[in-house]
Amino acid sequence: MTELAVEQALNLHQSGQLEEAEQAYLDILVDDPGNAEALKLLGVLSCQLSKFDDGINYIEAAIEVDDTVAEYHYVLGRSYLASGRVEDGIKSLVKAGELDPSRADVYGVIGDTFQHLQNFPEALNAYERAVALDVSNVNYQVGAGLSAVFSGDNETATYYLEKAASVNDTIPQIFYGLSLVSSASGDTKAAQDLISKAIKLDPENPEYRRLFDECASASA
Repeated sequence: MTELAVEQALNLHQSGQLEEAEQAYLDILVDDPGNAEALKLLGVLSCQLSKFDDGINYIEAAIEVDDTVAEYHYVLGRSYLASGRVEDGIKSLVKAGELDPSRADVYGVIGDTFQHLQNFPEALNAYERAVALDVSNVNYQVGAGLSAVFSGDNETATYYLEKAASVNDTIPQIFYGLSLVSSASGDTKAAQDLISKAIKLDPENPEYRRLFDECASASA
């Protein structure tokens, strides 16, 4: 009966009826306060409503009931990150990866987080694990490529960025990364051509304009 109630509450949640879903989750917890799935879902919903302290408390309570579910640690990690608790977020995501090493999305978020922190070697490590699990995900390839660029590993950067470009050539970051690689190797003409492609795709990006001007000056 409780499982059906959780499913019905989740249907409300997924259809955007958040107040009704919140009340449904709370009703379930009145009768079954140790229902880990309801606690987790209520936590997710609370975070969607920017009630991060409440949301984190609910998800932590779900983990206290059952700490073997990777999804609980994953959503806790995402919630920590959204609330600004980056170190706690990374720890929870790493735990999720340990519990379920097959989840590419876990490593993708870890990569995004380390990239945002400009810890590019750790970002590259995470993205490479994500790519290994989801070989067709272009976003992970681009993340790996750019992280490799800023880690000084131009060979790895070229591999991932060219692989991404062969699948989707409308992502400006690909050509930005390849331009940086060409510039680092001294091929300013190729670098200028590549950054021109990035600018066509994202003409308002000031970093692309900066790199173009730098390449133009070097070629003059």
